[in-house]
This record gives sequence, structure tokens and C-alpha cells, in this order.
Amino acid sequence: MKLFEDGKMLLGFSDSGDGDLSFYNLSSELAESAWNNLAAVRKNALTLPAWAIQVHGNRVLSVKAFSRDVLSEKADALITSLKDQPVGVFSADCLPLLIYNERVCAAVHAGWRSTRQNIAAVAVKAFSEHYSENAASLKVYIGPCIGQCCLEMGDEVYDEFVSENSDYAAFFVRRKKWHLDLRSLNRFQLVNSGVINENISDLDSCTFCHADEYYSFRRQRQRNGSMFSFIVNRNNN
Repeated sequence: MKLFEDGKMLLGFSDSGDGDLSFYNLSSELAESAWNNLAAVRKNALTLPAWAIQVHGNRVLSVKAFSRDVLSEKADALITSLKDQPVGVFSADCLPLLIYNERVCAAVHAGWRSTRQNIAAVAVKAFSEHYSENAASLKVYIGPCIGQCCLEMGDEVYDEFVSENSDYAAFFVRRKKWHLDLRSLNRFQLVNSGVINENISDLDSCTFCHADEYYSFRRQRQRNGSMFSFIVNRNNN
């Protein structure tokens, strides 16, 4: 697991070495046990995270209070100002974004479908709409995802993106099929939403290429496991 600290914010990106963290597929007891077995969780005394049922849309769920009902909500991003309450998203090629400032944090699941729906911009807007936070105050970590080297798309997907926004054509290259640069497109969407480019950090690692480090739905041709990316604003650190 890769961990980053910025003041009281703790950010984590799991890898396959942490095991399959598909909490949504587990009973509440097994999910809590799997979470508590992580070394980073024990070291930092982290409580059970909030997650949602991901549907490849662009809904951002505002977590004002945690209950297990949150875990059955359908959304592809979660945002909260709660202290000591992690929020996180699952991925196995899709792009995880962790967005935050000193007071509010969000976890975003930006697969290609959600990216076409500009979920990064919707998440940035949620900071303003729900918490009155300005985009220029935000910092972002772009986590591991399938790289442009390996993310093949058909003509119909390219057409969907370009019909949504003609600027998106710049993030595709044509080989035998179209290849999409998911991380660069999300950076573009974040900056267009008011996030300062220098405030965006990119782990720049391809989940498909690094079979020894990440789960990859496309490489494995089935779902054999998920990574979990989370962020938490700690009351004390």
C-alpha cells in the first residue's frame, strides 16, 4: 500500500499485495475484518471506511454522517468533512482520484464511462455546493490505473467522447484501436474545473503492465480482485 500524508490528511492506494479489498462483496463482519487486518489501518487506528456501490456514473455522495446504509448507496464518488471517517473507492483498471483541502476530502472512481460524464468536475463542484470550498484550494492525487499504452477503445467509444466534448479527441491516439489517456484527461477536467495544475500529483503507474503489483480487470479478463483507495481527515495524527 502506498501512503501519503499532508497535514492531517492520510491518503492510501492499495495494491495486490494487500489482497482483494472488494469489501462490497463481503458481509459486514468480513469486510470490517479485512479492513482491520491492513497494517496501515492498525498503525493509524482507522475506523471502517465509507464506500458505495459503483455504477460507472457521476453521482457524488455527500457523507454527512456514517451508517451502514451508506454502503448500499449507488455512487462513484464520496465526499465528507467528517473527522476520522475514511471514504474510498474500488478499482482494478479504473482511475482513483483522491481530492482534498484542509477541511474536506473526496474519493472518486473515474473509469472511462464516468470520465466521459466528467465525474472529476462533478466532484470539484460538490466541494463548492456542499461545503463552500473553492476549487483553487484543492489538491489531488491521481492513483494507479490502466495506461494509454493498454486502454483500447472501439470507434463507438471515441465517438461518444468527442460528441460530449471535441477537446477530448486530444486524449486519444489511433493504433489498431483507439487508446485513451485516462489520467491526462482527468487532469484536464480537473484543471478546467478550477484546480491548480501544480496541486495535482500523479502516481503514473499502469495497472495492466504491472502484473506483480496490481489487479487488472482487462489483463485478467475477469474480476479477480480490487484495489481500494481511501482518504481520511484525522482529528489527531
